[in-house]
Amino acid sequence: MDTPAQQTARRAQLVARLAAERGHLLQQLEGLSEETLSQELIFEGWPASALLAHLAYWDAFAADRLGKLVDGRRAEIQPIGVGEDTLDARNAALRQRLAGLPFAQAVALCQKERRSLLLALDRLPDDALYRRIQLRPGWRATPVTWAGWSYRHDAEHSADLARWRATYPPNDPVRRVIHRALLRPILGLTRAEFAALAALIPPREGETRPISGAWSLKQVVGHLADYERLGVIALRAVAAGREPVYEERLADFDAYNDRRGAVWAAQPWAEAWATYVAARRALLEVAGGLPDEALARVFPAPWPGQTTACGYLLDMAQHEEEHADSLRRALGLPALPRRLGRAGNIA
Repeated sequence: MDTPAQQTARRAQLVARLAAERGHLLQQLEGLSEETLSQELIFEGWPASALLAHLAYWDAFAADRLGKLVDGRRAEIQPIGVGEDTLDARNAALRQRLAGLPFAQAVALCQKERRSLLLALDRLPDDALYRRIQLRPGWRATPVTWAGWSYRHDAEHSADLARWRATYPPNDPVRRVIHRALLRPILGLTRAEFAALAALIPPREGETRPISGAWSLKQVVGHLADYERLGVIALRAVAAGREPVYEERLADFDAYNDRRGAVWAAQPWAEAWATYVAARRALLEVAGGLPDEALARVFPAPWPGQTTACGYLLDMAQHEEEHADSLRRALGLPALPRRLGRAGNIA
């Protein structure tokens, strides 16, 4: 993964918002079993597995519209709501097709169609993405609106999930578990959000411009890598059936962060970024090899207290979200809605 490529602020905010809303939705599924996710109804006729596939369908729909536009096939873009082709009719037919869909398959479908949407966005230049177009008499549209539907759709169903989750016991803060199919997507979404915003820092400013207190982007990515490398140590020990041994336990986060921040300030930018990428790759590799029982096994964290492999990975996702929010503040961009409940919890 190369250092982030420059892009416009509007596009970066759109990509980051898409990732933030989807990540928030998926994180609400923490603590739920395969049976619950595949069979329990969130609302009439829709378990979590079907809901994710429903989101995938409409991501694919938006991607198809954007793709036709960039390919010069504007006449093939059809409105919804003509005759019997309504949103309700499509969703009813979709719900029937999705009955009994395994949860992991629904997650994979959700991932696939979100990639299709992002690829379609990449193909469409800004002047076309944000320009209002005439599709036919009485129908004008701005293509960015089609992409925006996806994060607004996620927000709508996140609210449904929140109401549904309120009927279940709260998650155990020590024995944190989540369906393994969600771990890589959640971590990928938080990384995509951070990277989209980091791309707004010009390369020449990455080593000097303060974006989190006095820290530069280089120091922040090094800091993120530090905690993920501790996670690699921990999860490798779990994989070997033993408790992790750390060089030090982080009783004082500030002291550790200050010391490591100074180390990263002296490192070349390319080295900091390469370490950031490599640490995530190693963390995902070791996590992917853990059986479900090991993902839920409690072990001593690098800081006071205990956690699980699932809990550590979710902490890393939330840690990167925290620094994505720091980037927003440093760049003078609007904050995310309060309902997303952003709060750093480890550093």
